[in-house]
Amino acid sequence: MSMRRMGLLHGLLRDKPCPLTMAQSQQQNYCKNSGEDICKLKKQLEEATQRRKEAEAAAEAEREAAMIKNRVDKCIVEKTRAFKECVEGSADKQQQDILRIMMGCLKTGIRQICANSVISAFCRAKAEAGANKIRQMLKQCGEKFPKGAGSNREPTAVDLIQKKCRGMAENKKLQAPGGNQAERSRYAKKVDQCVASEWKDLCSSRSSLSEKEQVELDSMQQCVCDQIKEKCRKQVLREMCVDGGQQPRKKANSQVLSVKARPKEVAEEVPEEKPSPPPKESLNPEVEKCVEAKLQSVEGFVRSLSDDEGTARENISECARIKLREQCEAEIQQRKLEEEIQRKKCLEKKARREAEMQQRKLSEEKARNEAEARRAKCLENRARKEAEMQQRKLSEEKARKEAEARRAKCLKNRARKEAEMQQRKLSEEKARKEGEARREKCLENRTREAKAKDDKCQPGGPGGGTEAVVNQELLKHFRECLFKTLGGPHDTQPGRKVTIAGAGAVGMACAMALLCKGVTNHVALFDDQKDWVAAERLDMLHGSMFINNPRIEQCNGVAATKDSRLVVLTAGNRPKPNETRLDVAQKTADIVKAVMPALLEQSPRATFIVVSNHADVMAWVARKVTNLPYERCFSTGCHLDTARFRLFIGQLLGIAARSVHGYVIGEHGGSSVPLWSTVSVGGVRLQEILPVIGTESDPMYWSAVHKDVVEAAFRVIAVKGYTNWAIGLTVADVVSAIFEDSHRVLTLSTNVQGFCGVKDEVFMSVPCVVSGHGISAICRPKLSDWEKKRFLKSAQTLLEAQCSIKV
Repeated sequence: MSMRRMGLLHGLLRDKPCPLTMAQSQQQNYCKNSGEDICKLKKQLEEATQRRKEAEAAAEAEREAAMIKNRVDKCIVEKTRAFKECVEGSADKQQQDILRIMMGCLKTGIRQICANSVISAFCRAKAEAGANKIRQMLKQCGEKFPKGAGSNREPTAVDLIQKKCRGMAENKKLQAPGGNQAERSRYAKKVDQCVASEWKDLCSSRSSLSEKEQVELDSMQQCVCDQIKEKCRKQVLREMCVDGGQQPRKKANSQVLSVKARPKEVAEEVPEEKPSPPPKESLNPEVEKCVEAKLQSVEGFVRSLSDDEGTARENISECARIKLREQCEAEIQQRKLEEEIQRKKCLEKKARREAEMQQRKLSEEKARNEAEARRAKCLENRARKEAEMQQRKLSEEKARKEAEARRAKCLKNRARKEAEMQQRKLSEEKARKEGEARREKCLENRTREAKAKDDKCQPGGPGGGTEAVVNQELLKHFRECLFKTLGGPHDTQPGRKVTIAGAGAVGMACAMALLCKGVTNHVALFDDQKDWVAAERLDMLHGSMFINNPRIEQCNGVAATKDSRLVVLTAGNRPKPNETRLDVAQKTADIVKAVMPALLEQSPRATFIVVSNHADVMAWVARKVTNLPYERCFSTGCHLDTARFRLFIGQLLGIAARSVHGYVIGEHGGSSVPLWSTVSVGGVRLQEILPVIGTESDPMYWSAVHKDVVEAAFRVIAVKGYTNWAIGLTVADVVSAIFEDSHRVLTLSTNVQGFCGVKDEVFMSVPCVVSGHGISAICRPKLSDWEKKRFLKSAQTLLEAQCSIKV
């Protein structure tokens, strides 16, 4: 708005009386003359007045809230300090701890108590202020009217003040009287709002008055009403004039006051226009029923309104209907919305139930189809199994017939073999008797020659000496205690031909050791790989000039082994790095079973030395399939273990291995038994120096020597893949003892049934006497308890291995 127009507006306001005292027609003319800016200005002034009142009310509320908060905080501090002093002054420490733990809960209670007490005090103070205000009005009424002159009747239960207070309690509001002029309607509305506020304060403070003062208030009700109306008229007029830019003039004020003092006359002079009721919308019976039900609770308030309030009962009822209709419509809308939601939920639940039912039907149909498919498959499987069962029965019947045929053939072969065995036994018995006769004759000749020699050498006899007396019976008994003599003599094959069955690394090492040591110069090689054997034969023949020109038979099959005096069996499967000798026993046993009968057929008087792994078990297999005498079918056994045992002891003691005497018996493998009781050096037994040598109580851990003996072969195999030179030299030593008929004691593997508590036929290494046909006697070892226990355990291991072989 321009400055010129603002100046004009102020001039108009100064020249004109207060706008509230003018008629509405003059106000309309004023708005038309001043233009739209004046109306806008009035609207802005009203909005500013409203904002100012709201700000003042907010500021007043903030001041009251701040005052209450300060009082509450002060109360909390005082009570908390007093509580802490009480806690600290308590003599019982346990009570102090409990109160400190409950401090948080008690502070909450203190805060609530203080808030209630401060708010109650504030409300009482406010009510007391309202009561003082009422007393002031009663005092003014008492000064203005004589006692009892302010009321035309005695106070009753239906007095105006009581009706007003009941209306306030029921949240009823008085409708401002209408008028023809807009300014008049606004003024009346403000006055009515002020009156309603004053009445609200009066009703809230009325309970603080004494009974006498309440009776006096009822008697002075008309005076009190006039004072409230007069006060509100002055206050509203002052506010509206201040908002319009002018202070009210006394004359105008008096006119206004006179009009206000006579509300009925003013109503006659200026007829008020009742506000037209809002157009009714389409009536909903449900909404109207709800409105009528709610209106019944306010009918008493409507009837209690007096005519001097200037408000029609119909307007109040219509206003209440509008408000209640809105509330009922909201409630009905909310209820319909909830019903719609519930209906949708029911529909969704129904649809979900139908979907689940459909899914269940589909699942049942699928399960039924699957069951039918399984039933059909089961019937098919049953038919197939029955067919297979029938086929199996036929196969079993056929196999049974074939087994019976094989059994009959086996019985026939067994009868033939038994006949042959009987014939062989008769032949051997005859040969044995002939040998014993020759031996007795030989012994008789030797005895006669020795006696003649002794007679010549000894003085007193035929040769000049006395005759020596020897107890032959005691000597024979002594020998029986020392060793067990095996059967003999045997008709051995003449010559020195040695057959090596198996031209692998071990077999060729045996051949080279025999030739190089000069044990024999007649060797035959036999292997199923003929080209390989031929190449090995040629390689050896190329150096024959350096080994006394040996005779190596042409390799033309098993016939090359004919008439051999000794057969060394080295054929078999080579063990893998993580495999023991027992793991490959069955594979090697099959080879031994296939080879031994053919070799025995070519050389029936030969002695067989088994070297194939596992040597103990393979010697038992070879003897089973050939039924040879035990003294002509044996294994090198622990002869190599004994050589290693003496070597390691000699290395520790710093002497030659030949100067160490001792034996390793049992299995040629992990369960072998070192005979520490037999170990001697220069005639001194080591056990006499250290009685616990080799046992678990040995402080020098001599048992490590035997551990090295067991692991020696595996250490070589881990690098080379096999061992051959040591076993080759071992075989050469055994063959040399046989050819020389030296009667040397070697640890060879043979049947030890009946020795040291062994009850089964088990091939194990024990000290044996080696003669021209093989083993002539077995020494009876005197073992300690520790050695005997280990020996029986080794026998059990070998027995289990023998039982696992299918012969």
